Amino acid sequence: MPAPADAPRSQFTWCPKEERFIPLLRCLTCRPPCPASAVAVAEPHVAVWVAAGKIKEAYTMKPKVRSQETREESPARFFLVEDGTLRDLNPEEYSPAMVYEALGSYGVERRFVKPEEKADLVFEGKKPPKDTVPVLLLKNGTAAVLSSWDDLASDPTKLAEAKEVRIARAVKQVFVLKAL
Repeated sequence: MPAPADAPRSQFTWCPKEERFIPLLRCLTCRPPCPASAVAVAEPHVAVWVAAGKIKEAYTMKPKVRSQETREESPARFFLVEDGTLRDLNPEEYSPAMVYEALGSYGVERRFVKPEEKADLVFEGKKPPKDTVPVLLLKNGTAAVLSSWDDLASDPTKLAEAKEVRIARAVKQVFVLKAL
């Protein structure tokens, strides 16, 4: 008869570094983190451990680098966020929504740390300019514009559902009237 899913043995995973079974909790706070398969196995337990204060979530923002060919082909990228959806700006149409210029983007990496460690938001590489705003592209396909990077730093749990964060600068729309 197989062991029940909540048996104590199910909270252990194989560690290739130590070459033995270790508790999932220890695996999650290891540096470098264990393979994604171990994190997937631990996912049902994570919410319980975070609520109990055994681990904390920390987020790292890694810059996404565009290739040189892509950079030369596409000029500055403009987009707008309407009703929670992000779409490219079409120069021929009018929209009352704010227009943004994409300056770059970050990938979001979630990791777990021990309760005594700092769980601040970490930027790898250069921090974004102060005159920009973060645009969160969520896993469910919607987008959210925050008012400043300080809002994101004060509540990094907003990144839990984000797959990407774009660095955006609000631009003014200029309308040119043409004679018919």
